[in-house]
Amino acid sequence: MTEDIEDLKSLVLCKIQEGENLLQQAQCHFVSVEGSKKLERRIRSEIKFLQKLLEAKMDVKKEHILSSNLGSLAAVISILHKSENPAAIFKPFSLKNGPINRIEVDVVSKGGAIWHKAIARKAEALEDISKGRTSCGQKSVVDQATAYIKCARLHPHLFDPPKVVFHFFNSISSSIAVKLRKRGVDVEGDVRPIMEDSFSGSDASSSCDSDEDDSEDYEEDDEEWGVMANSLHSSLDNLRQSDKLFLDITCMVAYVSSMTNGGANYVFPRAIYNQQAEWERSSPAKPKLDALFGDKRLVTCREALIDFQALVERMGGTGEKQRTRELIARLGIVEDSPFGRVAQLQLTSNVKTRSRLIFCTADKLGIVVVTANTGFVRSAASQGIEIAHYVHEPRVLTEQQEPFSIPLDPIDSAPNI
Repeated sequence: MTEDIEDLKSLVLCKIQEGENLLQQAQCHFVSVEGSKKLERRIRSEIKFLQKLLEAKMDVKKEHILSSNLGSLAAVISILHKSENPAAIFKPFSLKNGPINRIEVDVVSKGGAIWHKAIARKAEALEDISKGRTSCGQKSVVDQATAYIKCARLHPHLFDPPKVVFHFFNSISSSIAVKLRKRGVDVEGDVRPIMEDSFSGSDASSSCDSDEDDSEDYEEDDEEWGVMANSLHSSLDNLRQSDKLFLDITCMVAYVSSMTNGGANYVFPRAIYNQQAEWERSSPAKPKLDALFGDKRLVTCREALIDFQALVERMGGTGEKQRTRELIARLGIVEDSPFGRVAQLQLTSNVKTRSRLIFCTADKLGIVVVTANTGFVRSAASQGIEIAHYVHEPRVLTEQQEPFSIPLDPIDSAPNI
């Protein structure tokens, strides 16, 4: 008996070491991925639980070890290592008109095009759950697949539902695999037949929450928004698949600004101008936009065009007005579309009526928006709506400010190498 207890304690120590290894991997390889802090917290929580088992004045039981979620967290780490361009970990998406309000996707990869779910339970336990042979009232993996597919349709990536992949790390029965594929879910893992009488009650009931979606305990991490801003924007590879781009006001202003057309070598009267001029000198914006535009058809909506023209007329210089006329000659003008999913966004300090209309029009047409308005994009994401967009650095109209500014010497304006 004493020997069995010692063996179990040794197993707990091994589990703690496994947790430490997972934590190190998360910190070394995935710190820049949105949600990485949440992954680290969950690993630390499991380590702390196991350490308390060793410190507690009671015998360690096998059930205590089985209740650890380290297996599921290890599966998430494995997916992160194998997936292409992981964008988010444990990312919540709203799911309306159903028994749950949202789902939490374990890993979002390929910039948002693929949703991954890690499932660490054994095939026998999953079979038991699907047949209702548990005491926890758990959702079956088929029920979860139905929710994932429905949710993916509500949250398109570049206007197409993300592909849903379920990864089974302890095999899956062929009967369940068939049901999942019929629902549109890709299955990764060992698929094998399961005998009808293969009941594994202890495994199925020992960890009632291991592979469940945490539908009520989500907490937002303010420190992750910086990471999110980097991971949200569409990749150039994705944008190349479209023959159109939608320009919002911030993009059109940046394109015609004197600052982006050779006028960055000044000390301006206002700090914000100087900050943007410094960015422009080190990383010119217009060449990037020209490369992005390529031979694509550029479009904007009536509202954006009218406000852009009014802004240039009021604050633009002679050169900026000429470039505005040239840009408008390239643009296709579409009518405003005030209806669609973006129109449902609640107005906030970052979601203004005008911006909502502009982004709603682009979304309704299924065209990627080129924008510097990251505040709107972040606010939309916080309300459950991902905007298909490409981010560029902001630039302001500066030509009227040049007579009141101090020209930089060529040496001072040269970029640091």
